[in-house]
Amino acid sequence: MFGSDNQAPAHPAVLQAMVEANAGQAPSYGADPWSDAARALMATTFGTDDLDIYFVATGGAANGLALSQLVRPWGAVVCAPDAHIIADEGSGPELFTGGARLLPVGAPGILIGPDDLDAVHGAHPASFVHGMQPRAVSLTNLTETGRAWDPAQLARTCARARELGWGVHVDGARFGNAVVASGASPAALSWQAGVDALSFGLTKTGAVMAEAVILFGTARTDPSLPYARKRAGQLISKHRFLAAQFVAMLQDGLWLRLAAQANAVAAELAAVFTAAGIELVFEAPGTARGNEVFARLDARAQAALGDTGVSFYPWLPGGPDCCRFVAGWTSTQDHVRAVARALG
Repeated sequence: MFGSDNQAPAHPAVLQAMVEANAGQAPSYGADPWSDAARALMATTFGTDDLDIYFVATGGAANGLALSQLVRPWGAVVCAPDAHIIADEGSGPELFTGGARLLPVGAPGILIGPDDLDAVHGAHPASFVHGMQPRAVSLTNLTETGRAWDPAQLARTCARARELGWGVHVDGARFGNAVVASGASPAALSWQAGVDALSFGLTKTGAVMAEAVILFGTARTDPSLPYARKRAGQLISKHRFLAAQFVAMLQDGLWLRLAAQANAVAAELAAVFTAAGIELVFEAPGTARGNEVFARLDARAQAALGDTGVSFYPWLPGGPDCCRFVAGWTSTQDHVRAVARALG
């Protein structure tokens, strides 16, 4: 019920788009009309033509390929300690980058700021050939604890990274939820803030598998990504079925409507926990929440929820009694009421 937005089915419009793309033959490897339409919609969505778009099948591949554009094998990628790239993707980023290290900073639930980058920079001077050399920072929006970046916060961190000569990557697996929660435009949360590479995901929002690497501005000058994508086995032959999902989600704003629906249910769920006197974890005043809620539940409450079929996920970064609840596009007020009844 609230185990993960990955558990939700695909939206009917996405499936219908794939069925329609299945009619007849079409050029392969991205030379089809659906891919052209999807790329045009992406440019419109982000308000710029200064971008390159590479569709892939998984978010892990998108993250790894994006980072491979920003950091050399002898470099390091600064990230939060609970970032998906360091906690949940095996050694995928190291594989894609040829060996670049992941360097965690800060604490779970904290947005990485300019001071964090300065501390890393001071600890790893370029003159010390024996140590790691940070060359990129990877941010997540929404963060792993459900927080949405404010465009001004993001711009400050990106500006400091640029001053240090580092590239900036954003893992946008829940980018739609971040756009809705922050009230900012996709442009304001990406290239306008100084982001070089974005992993843009629609799978969690309601697609089957729709992920993309987007390179902005000067990040496009390195011509290697098409070859890296092919080498990674992510150049999908029947490309139209990936592209059709993007068309269905983007062409009339479906992705944002579905994200808004999930965010709204998460807000109602958080209110239920608060009314029951249950502590919410990773709450930050003044920071918008997306579609994730973290609650501190004792064993009795966890058992009561489990007995009534309410699914959730233990979230160890928040402590042994911290539980994560993720609303998807199919989450409803009835699901929230089921939680309220179980808690008594």
